[in-house]
Amino acid sequence: MEESNENSAVAGDIMTPHVIMLDTNSTFKNVIELLHKNDISAVFIEAPSKDEYFIITKTDIINFLNNRGMKEHNLSDISVKEIMKGPTITLDIDTPIDTIIRFMIEHNFKRVLISKNNKPAGVVSTRDIMKWNNTYFKPAKPQILLFMDDINSTFIAKHIYQENIGDDVQQELIDIYGGAISSISAITDEVIKSSGTMRQLLKEKRSILFEPYKGITGILISDYNSIELRRKLKIATEKFYETYSNLIDDKHKKEMGVNVNLDINSLVPIFEKDKDEE
Repeated sequence: MEESNENSAVAGDIMTPHVIMLDTNSTFKNVIELLHKNDISAVFIEAPSKDEYFIITKTDIINFLNNRGMKEHNLSDISVKEIMKGPTITLDIDTPIDTIIRFMIEHNFKRVLISKNNKPAGVVSTRDIMKWNNTYFKPAKPQILLFMDDINSTFIAKHIYQENIGDDVQQELIDIYGGAISSISAITDEVIKSSGTMRQLLKEKRSILFEPYKGITGILISDYNSIELRRKLKIATEKFYETYSNLIDDKHKKEMGVNVNLDINSLVPIFEKDKDEE
């Protein structure tokens, strides 16, 4: 598959980050119960001995019932092996979205299994792509860029994109920034550290994006949620760490936390609109 680059959204940005799955010892009854309980239209089947994955959709179930299933005396005990299709092709979590779309069209798939380190990590469906399409093409502007030291939950760098803040929302953003230490600290402790992945907080028309990385957390406040801004925050956070890794990784600082205001002027242009985006 095509390799990802830092300017394109990938599977991990839009996938549903969990996989509802049964194993090959399951029965028709197990499938029906799972589909009903989770209000989904398909379930993946794992064959652990072969390290392969299959799928059963509602269409597969209807075809099975129409062809022979209704004649079975013990329908509920029918093995999933009688119904499942596959093995399915998995795509890596860093596969670009345009590659995923072409793959789904070519194979007439409505969903695809996403893997990380060769293990299922999520699912991308046509619904996920539609949601991404709506988000991706919505214009969003960065307004405040922050970096927080996770040890003591204090901000160690900030930049305000004044050109993207109108007079009518200036005070609102100042209020958000002023009260952010306690709220963002709580979110970091309860959400980011427990999951190890970026999360976002929506406040009315504001979107607050988080990117944890090696003891620091990059935070971006923007006017709307944007996958592209999320990608750029990831790049900025990693570059911030690379620039100040000696300070962040210092033994004393790792115990007490960083307590200085660091310069991030070199990172500010990452969020500026590219000429080819205009």
